[in-house]
Amino acid sequence: MRRSSSDLKALSRQAMRGQWGLPVSAYLLIFICSIILTLVITALLNPYSVLSIITCQIMIYIVSLFVSLLQAGYMKLLLNMNRKEPFSLKDLISPFTIQPDRFLTVNLILLLVEVLLALPLNVLSYRTEGMTSLAFSLGGTMVQSLVGLILSLFFGLSNYLLLDNPQMGPIESLKISNHLMKGNKGRYFYISLSFIPLSIACVFTCYIGFLWLEPYIANTMAHFYMDVTGELDDPGPKEEPPVQGQPFNRYM
Repeated sequence: MRRSSSDLKALSRQAMRGQWGLPVSAYLLIFICSIILTLVITALLNPYSVLSIITCQIMIYIVSLFVSLLQAGYMKLLLNMNRKEPFSLKDLISPFTIQPDRFLTVNLILLLVEVLLALPLNVLSYRTEGMTSLAFSLGGTMVQSLVGLILSLFFGLSNYLLLDNPQMGPIESLKISNHLMKGNKGRYFYISLSFIPLSIACVFTCYIGFLWLEPYIANTMAHFYMDVTGELDDPGPKEEPPVQGQPFNRYM
């Protein structure tokens, strides 16, 4: 059954009813870690040196990969909550304990695609000054965000698959995610866009509202994954892991 955006949002709110505290705290912890690491990097490097700017950008990308592991752990926390299994802040570090190279490989591939396509505008932003530089910088950010959204229409389920299948390889997870998203891209895209009004409203709360909105969005997407894989219709025990290199029949 392909549930609508409103149905998935309702399931998300129901799952989080009375349990908002931990998802909000976990999201805040990830956000603080990301901000602190980024500030430390930018504070230590000289922003007026070309070499330092390049080094700083590379370090920020490395930080984003580290944060992607925490975000995968956040997905695990939400899945456990939705499945009525024990969940805690320890779930945030679970990807570090189940072959983290798999998550790093997937997120590195997606990051490289985003960075390379936005690279021309980012280079121009460094080679120009004033408003022109700002315009190129904003353009690069917009291109990278758009590419990220497009990639998620194909590979947005990869981290969930890796969490549920410890023996699955990164390339295999990308392939299966692409297969699962066939016929579901429009629904995923609509769900993503449907949160724009709430995002705008959160701006007028001095961004404090995002502490609740981001967990709400993340849990709606977790329910989307559970819906696409059929778990919401058949929440039975998972199948035994397949031989490495062979996908689950459930996903194919």
